[in-house]
Amino acid sequence: MPKKPVPHPVLSTPRLRLRQFRTDDVDAMHACFADPDAMRFWNTPVHTRLIETERSVRNFIDCTPSYYRFWAVADAETDRCLGLVNYHDGHIRSRRASIGYIIDPEHHRQGIAMEAVTAMLDFCFGELGLHRLQAFIHPENQASLRLIEKLGFRREGLLRDHLRVGEDWRDDALYALLTAEWRSPVQRGQR
Repeated sequence: MPKKPVPHPVLSTPRLRLRQFRTDDVDAMHACFADPDAMRFWNTPVHTRLIETERSVRNFIDCTPSYYRFWAVADAETDRCLGLVNYHDGHIRSRRASIGYIIDPEHHRQGIAMEAVTAMLDFCFGELGLHRLQAFIHPENQASLRLIEKLGFRREGLLRDHLRVGEDWRDDALYALLTAEWRSPVQRGQR
């Protein structure tokens, strides 16, 4: 008898609901993916056509939880998609994964990324029992560097020409956080 699929976990915070993507999230995600400013540090080129975002959202829906999972970051009251958080490159035996996030620029500087990433980290360290989470961040992405450092990640090095985006090579700073080091901002007395 085939196993039933495991339901996509919903993570809740005071202002947000992290839920599985739906096809009706395409327009909201296209607002991010078609915005050159939002995408200047992302790992793919700007989406110039809606079909590119439709393909991405389909991949977000049809993920393999042991390797990667995407959550739509939605407003808790309206359920409108504001961006995404994810873990990817999961390595079960070594209990590690990488994380990523992107929030619609219209909602920057409101603490949404901090709130969403914190909920995902709690899930990854708690529910999944991961030992290490890592983030690859463009060295010029000051907002993301501040966020990840505030969450307790430590810089481990610079990876030269680590990622190819379109025709360009890009450096990434490698940051990591171990389960023994994780305490959410609420536990540390920060908000």
